[in-house]
Amino acid sequence: MSLRSALVALAVLAAASPALAKDAGQPSEYRPGITVERLYTQQFDDVYYTTWLGRLEKSDGGWRDVYVETAEKYVNKGLISFNCVDPKADIGLILYDVGTYGDAADRRVVRVRFADRKAWAGERFEPLYGETPPYQLYLAARQRFCK
Repeated sequence: MSLRSALVALAVLAAASPALAKDAGQPSEYRPGITVERLYTQQFDDVYYTTWLGRLEKSDGGWRDVYVETAEKYVNKGLISFNCVDPKADIGLILYDVGTYGDAADRRVVRVRFADRKAWAGERFEPLYGETPPYQLYLAARQRFCK
């Protein structure tokens, strides 16, 4: 490899470094010392969107507990629990919205049964109306953490 080729390769790597670093994760907005990665961008209309970030908190057999958060269009954070082996198993969400993560007084628990998933996907599942994790976030977390 010539010196010129080596310099070009180094320049390409240096230019790509910020993008690679961002994909590797970023500090959590709500949990000091925790790194989260991009999971899903939720588009609201032509202008507004929010990026959901997350990290695997716990893996127990087929079960995954994934911490999720967003801080752009609205604030939300919590855990989503699902089973990678049994796709029909209930999905659990523990949500803290604008409250403090982990504070029992701010916690809201939602259980999504398999029969409710179509309504959730169609934004018609009443317990998850409004500024809550969308069904597509569950799909993105499942794709990312069920490998």
